[in-house]
Amino acid sequence: MPRCIAPSPVVIQLKPAMRDRLPSRIILVRHGRSSFNDQGRYQGSSDEAILTAKGLETAQQVGDYLSKTAIDAVYTSPLLRAKQTTQEILKAMTDRRLKPITVSQELREIDLSVWEGLTYEYVRQQQQDSYACWQQRPHKFKLQTTDGEHFPVNDLYQRAQKFWAQQLPHYAGKTVLIISHGGTNHALISTALGFSPKHHHSLQQSNCGVSVLEFSGYGVQLVQLNQTTAIREILPKLKAGKQGLRLLLLPEESLTSTDCKQLAHRLSSIDLNFGLAAAAGQKWLSPLLQQHPQATRFGAENADFLPDWQQTLVASLDTEQGLMTGVAIAPTTAIQTLLIQTLGGRPYESTKISLKPGHLSVIHYPNNHRPVVQAINI
Repeated sequence: MPRCIAPSPVVIQLKPAMRDRLPSRIILVRHGRSSFNDQGRYQGSSDEAILTAKGLETAQQVGDYLSKTAIDAVYTSPLLRAKQTTQEILKAMTDRRLKPITVSQELREIDLSVWEGLTYEYVRQQQQDSYACWQQRPHKFKLQTTDGEHFPVNDLYQRAQKFWAQQLPHYAGKTVLIISHGGTNHALISTALGFSPKHHHSLQQSNCGVSVLEFSGYGVQLVQLNQTTAIREILPKLKAGKQGLRLLLLPEESLTSTDCKQLAHRLSSIDLNFGLAAAAGQKWLSPLLQQHPQATRFGAENADFLPDWQQTLVASLDTEQGLMTGVAIAPTTAIQTLLIQTLGGRPYESTKISLKPGHLSVIHYPNNHRPVVQAINI
């Protein structure tokens, strides 16, 4: 019986003389929207799904977004929907230099065996115990196959670790583009940061969402997660339903009036219910919420208000009121800590997340579901 794995952080083994080189930059993209996505069916490692017209369009938009990025190598899953996405991205890029493209079996999506092709609703209704385990205890989730019991999430994380171990040492100081799947990208990010399969489902990978990891001789940092502005989504779409609390986190350090003006414009079509900041960030609430006069504004006495306020907000939610969205302006260290703990890490690991001034990070707290980090630095 396969054992639950406890991944270790992934580190490029560089010689001391090479440590001052630029870090390796890994760009992760989930495939575009597929026919199975539209039909609400589990895809897993099956290869029946193809990109929809929307999937092809967003893949081209990602290519435009990455057009000024010098890519040294490209890796893709062997599944058709990922290879189609890779083709559309590369066609749209202005950099026409030949890029080595490697099809890696380690990048295929999680193997969901008997679930593949079934609708989400059918599995929720007809296999309630297995579905509950998949959602709440993914490291213990198992399916019965002709070869016996199979632990899909643990297997996926083992493949992700194998991919990093085999491929990463070849790209010190290089930029690599990886196109694969939501589950695969989640496992790649989690194993890179040293998180276990227990916390699978704690981060979101939207169709054609862009994430970035940077590796150096000194460690790894997540510098972007699930960037969807490239595909014309102001915020990533809510995967776990339009209910609960959606918290937009903004670092108070180095924030400028220009940043607030630009963010206010970006968020003008989002229904914001509240704004929250301590003394250092209070001056930014008014310009940030200028197009949301109905939003309630809260002040906090202490700079480390975020954990207590977050717990209070979640506890006060009315499960029937739908979605409540608010902006919290807080110290960078407080946001890093909240993000890393939501992802499954510990407070002392918070520097594994790099936050950019004037950029938003998003956590969704769905009703009756674990919190999900939807985006970082968008």
